[in-house]
Amino acid sequence: MSTYYAVPSTPNRKRNRLSRTEYQSRRTEFAARGNDLPQTKLLAIDIMTIRSAARQRQALLKHIRENLSNEAVAKQFGVHVRTIEKVLSRETGSHVA
Repeated sequence: MSTYYAVPSTPNRKRNRLSRTEYQSRRTEFAARGNDLPQTKLLAIDIMTIRSAARQRQALLKHIRENLSNEAVAKQFGVHVRTIEKVLSRETGSHVA
């Protein structure tokens, strides 16, 4: 019969012995995670950098949507959105650089 221990390096193992059912319900606590796994490609700092970049990207997209979209520019100049679209496609104001 297999014996499971709550903390493997404890000198007095009998005191920390887990039953099979308790071990099975808590087995994720004892599993290797993150940098303890041999196939790990990213360090914790890499993951934090990736998540930070995603937050920055979301902030930039929000800024673009609120300040630089055709709707925002039209509102800024007090014209219809289609007017901005015509200017950008050079249907209107083609004589201006």
